[in-house]
Amino acid sequence: MANTSVSLEGPAYRVIFKLDPEEKHLVQKNRTCSCGEKDCFATKAVETYLREGGKRAPDLLPPCPICGGSTVKNSKWDGKYTKELGWLCLNGGLSHFLQAKRLRIQENIAKNPYILPPAEDYAGVKREDILTWQQCLEIGQRIFQETGYNPAM
Repeated sequence: MANTSVSLEGPAYRVIFKLDPEEKHLVQKNRTCSCGEKDCFATKAVETYLREGGKRAPDLLPPCPICGGSTVKNSKWDGKYTKELGWLCLNGGLSHFLQAKRLRIQENIAKNPYILPPAEDYAGVKREDILTWQQCLEIGQRIFQETGYNPAM
C-alpha cells in the first residue's frame, strides 16, 4: 500500500492514491466508499492501514436533534457534571449543541418544577416561587420610588 495515503476525516478515512492524487476516496466504517464501487481498492487500503496499527476513525454520533445533520465529537464541551459528551453539528456547529442542551434543561425544569418537593404537611417550594437577586433589586427600587422608604437610612 505504498502507493496510497490514508488519513482520518471525521468518522471516515480519506484515501489518496499517490499515482493519481486527484482521485480521492472517502471510506466509511461500514466499508463503503464514496466512489460507489462495491470492491473498491480504497477499502482494502484502509484495512491494511488498520492492520498495521493505523488510528481508528471515531464512531458516528447520533444525528443533530435540531436539524438532523451529522455530528462529530467535541471533547471541549464534554459535561464535567452532566457526564454528557460534547459534539458539534456539521451544519449548525456549536450553536446546535447549545440549543439542544438548552431545550433539554427546559424540559427537565418543566418535568420537575420543585426545588424542594412537597411532603406530608409541606407544600414544597417551586422554582417559580424563588426570586432572583435582579428581581429583589427591582422590587426594592420600586418600593423606594413609590414610598420613599430607604432601608439604608
